[in-house]
Amino acid sequence: MMLFKAPGGPPRHASSRFRRLCAHCLNATRWDPFRLTLQTILAVLISYNAARWLRLPDPSWAVFSALYVIQGSVGGTLTAAKDRVLGAMLGSLIALACIYLIGLGGWQTILSLLVGIGSMSLLAGLKPRFSYGLVPVAILIVAPGMELIEDALLKIAAIALGATAGAAASVLILPRQAHRSAEQHLAQALAGCSELLSTSMAKILAQDAADLQVAHERIARELAAADAMIQQTRLSRRRARRMSLIALLKQTERLWYTLAMADRLSAQPLSEEAKGRLAEPVRNATRAVDRFLCELGKALAGREAPGRAANVQGPVNEVATVIEDMRLEGLLHSLPREEAEQVLGLSLAWRQLTRNIDDILQAAGVHSRDDAAA
Repeated sequence: MMLFKAPGGPPRHASSRFRRLCAHCLNATRWDPFRLTLQTILAVLISYNAARWLRLPDPSWAVFSALYVIQGSVGGTLTAAKDRVLGAMLGSLIALACIYLIGLGGWQTILSLLVGIGSMSLLAGLKPRFSYGLVPVAILIVAPGMELIEDALLKIAAIALGATAGAAASVLILPRQAHRSAEQHLAQALAGCSELLSTSMAKILAQDAADLQVAHERIARELAAADAMIQQTRLSRRRARRMSLIALLKQTERLWYTLAMADRLSAQPLSEEAKGRLAEPVRNATRAVDRFLCELGKALAGREAPGRAANVQGPVNEVATVIEDMRLEGLLHSLPREEAEQVLGLSLAWRQLTRNIDDILQAAGVHSRDDAAA
């Protein structure tokens, strides 16, 4: 997946447009509870009325199946529906095999139940997506109908009907593709990283009383949601894109870990002497990284190719150069030990940030910094 193109510089007010896109993504995700509610209601109505129309003896199986296949995306719902039907078929076959080979009544029912549940549990352990098969195993053995095979087929039919109703509702009511949702959550996570970096550097320069925990919680929440959506991406034609999203998710997590180090460094402000040398380079580097995250976030949130990847190497190198000059001049030796370690830690954090950005560029399809800036 190629997110960047060249040449050209970032447009004016790009950061504000990125934040508007992120606000749009956030509003879209906030509607999820209402969207899922509408899909669930429609799935229940379809499954119940279809079961009544088909004169199935127990519509509850169709309704319960419809309730539990609704997921956060179309791909997730279709996968859950397929797995539910396959699990029901496997469970029914195992139950029928136990009934005919072991029998029912007294100790035979207990043995059939133990063998059936044990076999299905082992299969579910190997293939968790078939775990629903435990339900028909238990029901068919504990409460068998008069006609075993007919009863099993009717239950499978009801489960398939409910799963189909859930899939139909997911497609008909505000459908949401898993990979698109993952992109939006990753864009939100990148916006959180940008906010965390800016706030951390503001604290280390001026000791603003900002609450960084809110930014950390936002990033963690968005990364977890992106991971869940990536796992639901199922279409084969999206496989290459899905793998890119997995790589971007991993590199965004690593970027967050680096920013956590910057957060710890901001516990105390820099000394006035160090601040006088570092304030401007740190602000320039912060703006450069913010532009980079803006470009990547726009590519994810808005599906538009940005003009170019922001060049962060120069501003970040300037921070490292100033700190090295301070060391050569003996300024770091004149500072208290904790303050000198803080300045050196700041240099290390910015160097690690550039490595994180290089990794993100590679995950996005830009294999080198020169390619990104060419």
